[in-house]
Amino acid sequence: MSDRSTGAAAVVAAALLATSVLAPFVGVAGAVPDARVAVTDATVTPATPTAGAPVTVEATVRLSGGSASAADLDRVRVVDANGTTLGEATDLGTLSPGETITVPVTLVVDDPGAYDLSVVATVSDTDDETATASRPLSLVVEQGAPLVELDAPDAVAGADSPVEVTLSNPTTAALRDLTVTVVDPTDGERVRRTAATLAAGASQPLNFSVRPDEAGEQSFRVRVDYTTAAGTRTAVTHERAVSVSALSADVGVRVARAGAEGDGATDAGGGAGGLAGLIGGGTGGEALQPSTGDGGASDRSRVDVTVTNFGNAAIERVVLVPRGANGTVVDELGRVAVADALAPGESATVTVDLSSVDAAGDLRFVAAYDLAGERREAAARYDFRPERGAVELTGLNVSVGDDGHVTIGGNLGNVGDGEITGVVVGAADGEFSRPAYPQRSYFVGSVGASEFAPFTVTASVDAANTSTVPVAVAYTAGNDRATAVVEVPLPADRSSSTGLFGAFGALDPAGGLLLAIGFVIPLAIGFAVSRYV
Repeated sequence: MSDRSTGAAAVVAAALLATSVLAPFVGVAGAVPDARVAVTDATVTPATPTAGAPVTVEATVRLSGGSASAADLDRVRVVDANGTTLGEATDLGTLSPGETITVPVTLVVDDPGAYDLSVVATVSDTDDETATASRPLSLVVEQGAPLVELDAPDAVAGADSPVEVTLSNPTTAALRDLTVTVVDPTDGERVRRTAATLAAGASQPLNFSVRPDEAGEQSFRVRVDYTTAAGTRTAVTHERAVSVSALSADVGVRVARAGAEGDGATDAGGGAGGLAGLIGGGTGGEALQPSTGDGGASDRSRVDVTVTNFGNAAIERVVLVPRGANGTVVDELGRVAVADALAPGESATVTVDLSSVDAAGDLRFVAAYDLAGERREAAARYDFRPERGAVELTGLNVSVGDDGHVTIGGNLGNVGDGEITGVVVGAADGEFSRPAYPQRSYFVGSVGASEFAPFTVTASVDAANTSTVPVAVAYTAGNDRATAVVEVPLPADRSSSTGLFGAFGALDPAGGLLLAIGFVIPLAIGFAVSRYV
């Protein structure tokens, strides 16, 4: 082979080698090389993303000025470290060589934490050849939803049960327009409360009331709708199992004399009493200390009635209804309001004045109340004995003058157990006597139990035809005005001034002083008006 032939062969071989090396690029002279598409920037809004709230990534994509042709920006994605797409935007238009476009991509990250993400842009030319470019993006997501705590330690089947929901804002921005809904575990009824705002780092308790129908483990669900700092409306739910107790209706009623230190007290309830009530079982009363009267002094006409809720659910509209032995309401007392509501373990005491009640016997103090949608009762009996004063005339001094003028002096004693008031002692009209000047009647006033007061009255009598002089005593005991007439005996020897009286007159150097003093009648004349029946 000549040198020329050898040279030609070398040229052909070189040409073939060049052709084989460049073969992959034949026909793609207009394609967009990857190196000419770039994501030049990526910003995050809001600057502090929160879990569960939308986050916007604004990606800036640029097509290099050295590109041979324009390119379509097919999509921009935000992907996690595993390549999973968290958010994307598509069909974004055409980029000319050297042109830049900013694309917003919205995504939601459910859990707080630090994330290594990537922004990926994809473009294609007129020949459907594609190229991609990516940019790393670090994203720190804070806890965004409010924290929810639910507490219902006293849930009772069939009764209104308190539920407390506490909201906490763990973020660095305020949450607004919060609506909290508690779903009743039985019928699904929803109870709502609202809060205008919850500041960053703040907590707020909200009180609810639900009425579960069944005892046992029940699921309580809370939903919180709120507006994030970015202005997005979203919601979070919280569910918790709550132990619901069976209803225990246990109300005790105790009656004690006002001011008494437990003496004469009566305990009762809707069922078993006594010890059962003290230890919380049954419906008995508790040995509560009654309220005291003025200075701690006992007043038998006033009683303290204590109503105690020993059950496990609140009672409402507690009213005391005093009833007589025949079961009818005692009109003199009427109904007495005790409390709007009594929580478990609470008690309330009212003082009832029985001075207007005349009839003695058993009184039933009935406490009526609402519980679990029903009107119920618990009662206690009280053996009522009205206090009444009783009067007695003692230490009487009776003197009779020659002209029939009689002076009666002595003490009026109250031998009863109640105060008497408006006491008036006076000479009364009789067949042979009449009141006389100067002391026809004597106003004593009030006399307390076991106390006495002196009096003096005068009368005119026909001593020759009578041996007694009538004395009237009028007084008020309780609400009753009583009057009694007592025949007071005259001295036995009163026929003339020369009799026994005359002898005392002769012995009286003061001219009748002893006569004026008269005889001390060794007699206690008593009477009483008792209201006991």
